[in-house]
Amino acid sequence: MVGLITGAGTGIGQAMALALAKHGATIILVGRRREPLIQTASLITQAGGQAWPIVCDLSDRQAVAALAAQIKQRYVQLDLLIHNAALLTGGAFDQLPESAILATLNTNLLHPIWLTRQLLPKTVLIVGSTVSRVAMPGTSLYSLSKAALEAWGLALTAETSIKVVRAYPPATKTAITAAMAQQTGQRFPLAESSRVGEQIIQRYLAGETEIVLSASDRLLFRLQRYAPKLVQALLKRYRQQLIKLWGAKID
Repeated sequence: MVGLITGAGTGIGQAMALALAKHGATIILVGRRREPLIQTASLITQAGGQAWPIVCDLSDRQAVAALAAQIKQRYVQLDLLIHNAALLTGGAFDQLPESAILATLNTNLLHPIWLTRQLLPKTVLIVGSTVSRVAMPGTSLYSLSKAALEAWGLALTAETSIKVVRAYPPATKTAITAAMAQQTGQRFPLAESSRVGEQIIQRYLAGETEIVLSASDRLLFRLQRYAPKLVQALLKRYRQQLIKLWGAKID
């Protein structure tokens, strides 16, 4: 198996790469920073897999096109393309700078579309978000980009022979979520990224096409479907707290 993972240097991306490496996969590691990619590649080699780290700014369309061309020189078709990299741009919508809007849409939505179109892999795995199904105050751009990517994936699987898998990780321990908890003074349970990434790959290999890891997320999705007015009332009630939570920045 040959797969490509964006945002593969740390967190869930790194964990998914290591989980695939245990099955002897060759993984193309893509991210913005070289050092984390090299570290992940070393871990993959130790686990018996093969890795090819490539530094790429996924908000830059020309860089994405160059990345695709580089990959096609070596591989005719990828078995798996995992869209994991994303920018979590949060906060009040009317205060978001234009540069943040453009970077978020480019990274979270447009780069997966362009990369998929140029590579046409056998399978696409989209790492989604709870807020792609239940949009929350403070997440307008993130919700938009993730929900649009999900809709695109559903259309793609109906239109082409490409298999599309959607994964919804729970709130996971990362530098971003740590900053959110610290700056808002809130404590909330966070899953370990190593476990989340491993579970996603296990369930992908088991043939699942919609992977929801958290029981609370499954409940929230059901409430959104069957009691949307209740969900909206709750979100409006706590909108200021949610905007503050999602708008927290890393120091």
